[in-house]
Amino acid sequence: MKIKRILRRLFGLALLVLFAFALYHYFLTAPKSGDSFSPPPTAAPVSPTPVLVSETPEPQEAEPQETPLPEESPEPALPNVDINSWELILVNAENAIGADFAPETQFVGDLASVDARIADALSAFAQGARDQGLPVYLSSGYRSFSEQQANFNAKLNSTGSYETAAKIVAPPGTSEHQTGLCCDITDIYRNPKTQDECEATETYQWLLAHCQEYGFILRYPKGKEDVTGIIYEPWHFRYVGTEAAAYIMENGLCLEEFLALYN
Repeated sequence: MKIKRILRRLFGLALLVLFAFALYHYFLTAPKSGDSFSPPPTAAPVSPTPVLVSETPEPQEAEPQETPLPEESPEPALPNVDINSWELILVNAENAIGADFAPETQFVGDLASVDARIADALSAFAQGARDQGLPVYLSSGYRSFSEQQANFNAKLNSTGSYETAAKIVAPPGTSEHQTGLCCDITDIYRNPKTQDECEATETYQWLLAHCQEYGFILRYPKGKEDVTGIIYEPWHFRYVGTEAAAYIMENGLCLEEFLALYN
């Protein structure tokens, strides 16, 4: 009995030692806190991205572009006038009126007589300048055929040339003065009238700027000598009516050019 008891104790002791050894081994090999390591996940294989090689487009010929033409300014509408009416009568070297033509005339003030139908317009024109404090001298209006003959002969004698004289004084029968529709207007009495002196006056500058308001035009403008056949006369104003006058002056025309637009 005694031996059996001793054996059981030894066996129990052996189990205890074995348990202690197993426990010791467990703690010795177990991972410590903070020292855990997880192997990185195996990355899935990445397929290589195919590189696309762009094809260079072949150069294309550009289609020819038409150069736009500059837009033309529309021509101003012609005034609705009767070019055969009395105020638009054309008298020049190619359009003579003959020795017997004589309008009914009327004096404007005490200075000049003109066709009675333009007397009021000429009077208003002169008064408009006077209202601006400008002196006005109506030096010559209607001239008869015989008076124009005398003026032309005097110029012919002084120049010695018919052609030269005709550019300064219209031969009789071809002068606008015989129509009574024009008037030489200056600031003071000037004899002879000269271009430089007349155009330099304030009176002329006002007359030129406002003549169309009263139905008048500068009949023989500078630069139109080849068309009118007469030298530049900054004193010679002609009545044509307000509509025609506005168009002529605004477009830098002479009477011949204006009438030609209706042909």
